[in-house]
Amino acid sequence: MQTTIRKQCMDYDVIIGGGGPAGCAAAVAAARMGAKTLLIERTNALGGMSTVGMVSMMAPYTDREKVIYFSVAREILERYKKRMHLASNAFDWIGLSAEELKIVYDEIVTESGVDVLFDSVICDVKTNGESIESVLVANKSGLTSYQANVYIDCTGDADIAALAGVPYEVGDADGTVQSATLCFVISNVDMDATSNLRGKLQGGKNSKWEQIVAEGKYPLVENHCAPVELGEGTIIFNAGHINGIQPTDPISLSQAIMLGRKIAQQYHEALKEYWPEYFKDSTLIATAPALGVRESRRIEGMYRLTVEDYLERKHFPDEIAWNCYWIDSHGGKLDVRIEDVHYKPGESFGIPFRCLVPIRCNNLLVAGRSISMERSVLSSVRVMPNCYATGEAAGIGAAIAAKNGYSVQDIPVDSVLTELRKNGAKF
Repeated sequence: MQTTIRKQCMDYDVIIGGGGPAGCAAAVAAARMGAKTLLIERTNALGGMSTVGMVSMMAPYTDREKVIYFSVAREILERYKKRMHLASNAFDWIGLSAEELKIVYDEIVTESGVDVLFDSVICDVKTNGESIESVLVANKSGLTSYQANVYIDCTGDADIAALAGVPYEVGDADGTVQSATLCFVISNVDMDATSNLRGKLQGGKNSKWEQIVAEGKYPLVENHCAPVELGEGTIIFNAGHINGIQPTDPISLSQAIMLGRKIAQQYHEALKEYWPEYFKDSTLIATAPALGVRESRRIEGMYRLTVEDYLERKHFPDEIAWNCYWIDSHGGKLDVRIEDVHYKPGESFGIPFRCLVPIRCNNLLVAGRSISMERSVLSSVRVMPNCYATGEAAGIGAAIAAKNGYSVQDIPVDSVLTELRKNGAKF
């Protein structure tokens, strides 16, 4: 039988693969610049780890002195806070309701004029020399070829870049990546405002989880637990580690997801045994639809963020974001110089636009956790606020390139920075 490939919607200016935080910000930014924009997402919701991954908290927006994320990142957070009736000055470690945040993404993306394809996977890329000519999308319509002037890879795994032949790295020198986590939700928890349940359940040194692990009754449970109260009697857990995954191997990912469900079951059983006053009648009601992968491919770009940049708190003429998040690694080998470094309030380093620009492929930008950087720095850069920031910069840059016929390597960065400043950025 011959496979039929349909061609459709040939006149997009910008196509974005991946509808997580980076992809949503990129799509909004490109569309608001006047670019006809298509956002392709493999699941049935926007938001990536912040929604289908059920990650329980948004990383800080401040450097402990001031807010350092603006524009689309700030707008998404403000819309979410309004829906959740949160304080206007809340910017650090905000609990996430996946369902409320899905609505925020739907609204901001569609209001900006973005076309969205859900349940659609970019499964191949057609190149012409150093350019992407089209992407092949698999969904209910079969295989459809879509074309644009400029593409943005926000897949988290640099799938488009890899298919286009862009050089990349994965993990440490041995290929080991950070552990993954499958988040889960437990409901019908007996708690009240005075229980301080989050503090009691938090993992770490001298926590009760150390005792649970030592006793060995629940072998899949670790001293890693970050609970957030999602509502009355409901808690979302970022807990446990799945080691040894290969983030771009479908067999490895499938096995990891099944293991993640077993881990969630053991955590729930341990919670009922060791905290019966809260969890005796509780129910494990959901595990995340998507595995929480912390690390995958990192492209080789025009600039590579280094450990030295982190240590020196380095800033750049072409920086499109500031970052102050610490080195939050969950496995694999780090540069020893960086492991115990903690920034003081007000300190940060910059993320240059050049990290979004591959050394090969003249109409592709990359945003999110796959930008060009050393592995040790990834442990700091991979969080959601940075994904918003790099995504927005990529969206602006792609729109400028599509309108003017620039290669991505020749995008005038001053024009990108001008637009970011118009939108509220302070650098």
